[in-house]
Amino acid sequence: MIKKLFFQTLICLLFSIVITGCNTKKFDRQQWSYGNGLDYPLRDGIVNDLVKNHKLKGLTYRQVIDSLGTPQKRDTLLLSYQIIDNSFDYIRKQPIHKKNLILYFSKDSVVTKFEIYDHTNKK
Repeated sequence: MIKKLFFQTLICLLFSIVITGCNTKKFDRQQWSYGNGLDYPLRDGIVNDLVKNHKLKGLTYRQVIDSLGTPQKRDTLLLSYQIIDNSFDYIRKQPIHKKNLILYFSKDSVVTKFEIYDHTNKK
């Protein structure tokens, strides 16, 4: 009986480790770039590691482009990278779920702050 209980506990422990390991993905430039220009299916799984474990604040414009590639939107002092752009509400002409990584730059082209914009339309 004790051996059976030990075996079941061990199986549950291993299963939980495997499940936890699957949900934490590390940032990788190749995975970040993977997509067809309209959809980037791997970005949502790695963006948390990117913002937590990689220095973004203080990077120059060139360093950001070298690390993250071409952004989906450029403005004078910001870059925006699409993470999720699911579905489109053609009646309201708005995306249903949109998530972007936005990097803000100083006049010297250095990242001063960043944020993850996450918007879901309420029905």
